[in-house]
Amino acid sequence: MTLWTIQPESVYKMIVDTGVYRCDFEKSSMPEWKLQYNWLVAQMKKRIGEPPAGVSYPVWAWYRQFGRREKPDLRRERWCYGSNGMTYRCMEIEIPDDQVLLSDFDMWNLVLMDALISRTEAEDDMLCAEYDKLSDDGKKKMLENNWERVFDITPFENDWTLQGDSVQATFWELRREQIRRTWTFKSASVFPKYPR
Repeated sequence: MTLWTIQPESVYKMIVDTGVYRCDFEKSSMPEWKLQYNWLVAQMKKRIGEPPAGVSYPVWAWYRQFGRREKPDLRRERWCYGSNGMTYRCMEIEIPDDQVLLSDFDMWNLVLMDALISRTEAEDDMLCAEYDKLSDDGKKKMLENNWERVFDITPFENDWTLQGDSVQATFWELRREQIRRTWTFKSASVFPKYPR
């Protein structure tokens, strides 16, 4: 499966030098979401198998973005990586299908917020009412079961959701021989100033 991952230039150089990249969650900019990442890791083990020895967390990539299966628009991406002018590498990679877990990007953000995933406002109201009646253990179980909806990437759109429009991919490691093409870009050096 063709995917696109965006990593700091230092990660690309590591892959070239060592032949492999594995995520180090301790260097993550999102340590407050370790519970959700651990849930995802458990789902990956269940759905695509155990990680290689020494691997704890996944590498992330794009499968589809804004409804298109193509390299991300780096003009837009440069604004997503801070305002420090750092160099990044977009890599087009090829990972075997059975080694990838796909999930809906927007729904994943609901997982990060400890929210319930729903397809309509009425369903959301119903789920929240049910959730509020549960014990703490019941709430945890309901959330984790509900979160599995993040793996439904079938396109579906209404005034409540845009399911399957942007789909992310996770896999255990990125090897040098899986890289097909690369593009270099810099994050924005400053955020634009708008007149008040």
